[in-house]
Amino acid sequence: MAVWDFRQLQQNLETQTFPSVALIFGDEGFLINEALKLVRKHVIEPATMDFNYDSFFADADNVSKVRDTLETLPMMAARRLVVYRDIEKLKEKDWEQLYSLIEDPLDSCCFVLVAAKIDKRKRYFKSCLKKGQIIELKKPYDNQIPAWIDYIAYNHELKLNTGSIQILQQLVGNQLADLNSEIAKLKQFLGNKKTVDEQDVLQVVSRVRINSVFDLTEAIGAKDRAGALTFLANLLDHGQSELAAIALILRHLRIIASLKEGLKLGLRGAKLCSKVGVPSFFLQNYLQQCEKWNPQQISHAVKVLHETDKAIKSSPVSSHIWLENFILKTCQ
Repeated sequence: MAVWDFRQLQQNLETQTFPSVALIFGDEGFLINEALKLVRKHVIEPATMDFNYDSFFADADNVSKVRDTLETLPMMAARRLVVYRDIEKLKEKDWEQLYSLIEDPLDSCCFVLVAAKIDKRKRYFKSCLKKGQIIELKKPYDNQIPAWIDYIAYNHELKLNTGSIQILQQLVGNQLADLNSEIAKLKQFLGNKKTVDEQDVLQVVSRVRINSVFDLTEAIGAKDRAGALTFLANLLDHGQSELAAIALILRHLRIIASLKEGLKLGLRGAKLCSKVGVPSFFLQNYLQQCEKWNPQQISHAVKVLHETDKAIKSSPVSSHIWLENFILKTCQ
């Protein structure tokens, strides 16, 4: 079967029965949870959820227990749903106990395997592709975030106008879990109000993070190593993970680069904001930073950010060291 993305999962659940075995993978935790919600709603009736839904973790639950659950008949329902998370942690001897149920799936059960990363060369991937369904959930691109904000707001029974969506993305970044958390705060703050405008967002969402990003990039542009390390620490102290901080800084630098290109084309004001996708509320701050950065500095910083991102993902224990190295390399 062809690999589905999140939208294809939504569409296919509306028109067909979900297969008896599936593999969902991706490193965006929010998307994984949303996909599982959709599958659970489609496969299990709410009245029998307690009897027919089980969730296991590869590093905590014995494989034989998972297998026994898969082979248990559903109660007062056509199928049961078994979710097995973090399956990238399984050893080959563990897979040997599961292959028969993946390659010859039971009609009475829906078995969903979940992973952050997968190896497409492995037997389990090929078996899921042949006998079931693969769902790959990639992190959304920058230009896809507004649609995701709209989707998350809809789930919270809210409607954000274009300006409030732009400001929310600017303040929070592209991490869907963070956006979901802030929109939940908006829901609580607004009470019975269903529409969200720019002032609502500015009242509820903290500006600490975006101020820290502006301060950090200004310090890097000025080669102020001590200041940059201080602002980076401030950014992390206010809830940003190392990878999320890198994503915010990278997006910030790309905006500066796009603004410089727009200025060369003679764009100003609303036209410049529209081209770059920056709320007019933040334009002056960005224009001031454009004067601090030249194209070579931006290119070098982006390259080092990519190297830092890769290094942190391969060695997360040393993430603080890699971030410090990023500052040292860009403030030379």
